[in-house]
Amino acid sequence: MASDTPTDRERMVAGRTYRSTDPELSAARAATKRVLHEYNATHPDDEEHRLELLRGLFGSMAGDAWIEPPFRCDYGAQISMGKYVFANYDLTILDCAPVTIGDMVLFGPRVTIATASHPIDFHQRTVDMFEYAEPITIGEGAWLGAHVIVGPGVTIGAHAVIGAGSVVTRDIPPDVVAVGNPCRVVREITEADREAYLAAYGGFDA
Repeated sequence: MASDTPTDRERMVAGRTYRSTDPELSAARAATKRVLHEYNATHPDDEEHRLELLRGLFGSMAGDAWIEPPFRCDYGAQISMGKYVFANYDLTILDCAPVTIGDMVLFGPRVTIATASHPIDFHQRTVDMFEYAEPITIGEGAWLGAHVIVGPGVTIGAHAVIGAGSVVTRDIPPDVVAVGNPCRVVREITEADREAYLAAYGGFDA
């Protein structure tokens, strides 16, 4: 007779307290590590094989993505990857809860996306070994600079720019520049940004 008690994996996906030491979860992480070991050891020219590995690893993948090795994640199956995503070296995604990444998102080096967290209470954290996780969403066209950390439950809006070294603990609206620890909005992105860029660096010749 089937048990009505949810498994730790079911509890994790539902955003409830779970134990990562559960054998099913441990086996899933081990399988992901084997895939990532192969991915991170690929020849620099073997782009097709890396894409094949990512398609098998992620829960969904809308189109081609370029993720520079080394890349690390917990499970992979809870990552939904948009098309034309670029991630520089050392992207880490702790996908204990769903991670949704929109089209044309850019990640600088050593960005960390961390859905997982632990109780503040010492006994729950170390003796009971409880964990929990909250989903993260990165909107279309967002750009996260080098060493950005995104915490559990955060949504970053479309086209937002997150300055290097920022620690994002709260939602960031679309079309803004946000920086700092904790990360805060400093201004909106406007047409003046396009004009200033063209004035400073020029466009492509026709």
